[in-house]
Amino acid sequence: MLKELLKLKGVKQKWLANKIGVSEVTVSNWVKEKSIPSDKNYQKISKTLNIPLKDLMN
Repeated sequence: MLKELLKLKGVKQKWLANKIGVSEVTVSNWVKEKSIPSDKNYQKISKTLNIPLKDLMN
């Protein structure tokens, strides 16, 4: 899901990582679905990408 959202918004994993204060590896793991963001990071992603939290977590 996150991979598609980043592509849709036209942003890079590195940019998102810098904006929300996590490593690029962390974002990469979320994109590859090796791990999932914490609730706090979901909120940061939602705010940064201007996507409703409920849409992000589906």
